[in-house]
Amino acid sequence: MTSIHEHDKKKGGRPPTGRVRKLSKSVTVKFSKPSYEALRLRARKANRKLAEYIRESALNGEVVSGHNAETIAIAKNLIGMANNLNQLTKLSHQRGFHETHVYVVDLLRRLKSILGEYRQASPKSKPCGIGRKEDAT
Repeated sequence: MTSIHEHDKKKGGRPPTGRVRKLSKSVTVKFSKPSYEALRLRARKANRKLAEYIRESALNGEVVSGHNAETIAIAKNLIGMANNLNQLTKLSHQRGFHETHVYVVDLLRRLKSILGEYRQASPKSKPCGIGRKEDAT
């Protein structure tokens, strides 16, 4: 009959009490200089080594999903319209406001339309307790 410790070792279980398990994998991650400096500062503020801080952040952090294609398209439209508006503003200073007024008004109308579509597409969250009917019993 084998001991519990030998049995655990054979099946890949925990090492016996008193022994420290060595890390089995190392990972190399590259950061930009600003990101690296920000991580170092946060690790220092948390009184942790950089590796400890990154490990704890990764294991205890929460992953947030990225933007979907529709949101990205709306953002690109808004950025393009903002660029157009900036160009028209510069043009109006050069030629006079009345010549570019029609273009600016049209751009603002399109912006209002896109913002309306964005508001309709984005999920609406209600704070707790608002809009709920409480039982009167």
